[in-house]
Amino acid sequence: MFRNPTLSFYFARRFAKTALIIFIVVFVLMAFIDYLELARRAARREGFDAFLYLLVSLARVPNVIERALPFTILFASMASFVMANRQLELVVARAAGVSAWQFLLPAGLVAVMIGVFATTVFNPISTELKERSILLGNQLAQERTRIEASKLEASKTAEPEPEATPGSAGEVVPSAESSDWPVWMRQTGREGSSIIGARQSLNRGLSLVDASAFVFKSNGSLARRIDASTADFEDGDWVFRNATILQAGSRPEPVAEFRLPTDLNANQVSQRLADPETVSFWSLPQLVEISKKSAVPSDAYEMQFQSLLAQPLLFLAMVFVAATVSLRFSRSRDLGQVILTGVAVGFVLYVVTELARGLGRSGVVSPMIAAWTPAAIAILLSVTVLLHREDG
Repeated sequence: MFRNPTLSFYFARRFAKTALIIFIVVFVLMAFIDYLELARRAARREGFDAFLYLLVSLARVPNVIERALPFTILFASMASFVMANRQLELVVARAAGVSAWQFLLPAGLVAVMIGVFATTVFNPISTELKERSILLGNQLAQERTRIEASKLEASKTAEPEPEATPGSAGEVVPSAESSDWPVWMRQTGREGSSIIGARQSLNRGLSLVDASAFVFKSNGSLARRIDASTADFEDGDWVFRNATILQAGSRPEPVAEFRLPTDLNANQVSQRLADPETVSFWSLPQLVEISKKSAVPSDAYEMQFQSLLAQPLLFLAMVFVAATVSLRFSRSRDLGQVILTGVAVGFVLYVVTELARGLGRSGVVSPMIAAWTPAAIAILLSVTVLLHREDG
């Protein structure tokens, strides 16, 4: 495949170095922006710790940047090919009888290796760090709420409001991102039926952040509402910590811990509350299998698993897309047009991939087809263009 290993290794090393530099630049930029936003929202309150919020931001960024990895590969490919063109390296290589495929395939191979690493190593790390950032951010919010409540009580200028009590639902944790996954479900237990939900689910749905529960009487009327900063599933009970219980005709009652029985087991809770994007790649097959055995729709988990499996192919597609616009010799005045064309084509591929992802997640299209088809079509179209241009 590689007639000149030295030349192939040279192009592969250049592409890997460029991809690493772009990744670091994007990571630092996103971390800086995210930290500024967190600091802006939290610096006005008491108990602001700049270092802890920096740790929260650094833990959040890997999960966010994971969605931007295809563009990192696209920009790295375009930069490598354009640089080789500007330095006349591709012209000299072609004059020596080296085909365009000889310096395209090394970059493609490195992109596939990066995709495998991103799926098997980076994804588990990013999901774990995201959960830790949410928990740390929630702890910071609770500490800040306690400080404000203590100051309010010490001043004795007004009675403490329900929002100032620990575990109140009025406090928004700035480090936890709102999930588009519906974290709500109805359940039954010894105390009757209830609806439980949260703004964010962790630990495969067994831990909830900013949790709320509405407990109903046997006649269907509302018995009580429970708001808590966190809720964990333990031994058939939902354990609400730092909770506030609200009942009609009585003042809000803060409690350190409140247990709400449920007839669901841990597997059933995971099937209903786990956000696929917070589940590690290695845990997704088990969750899909459990969902199938329980006759619960598993399209969302299958889509996430297939998308991670297809990630190396998507990265390879980005390399081929970049090659179609960057391998031609271009003058300086054409450089901007080359970059805009490559970004536009890559963006279209990304949008199509996300649309297919949504269709597969909702069960309209088979998750396997939705995950693999966009990248496969992009590679076929790019190879067709390159064959016509280079060999036709």
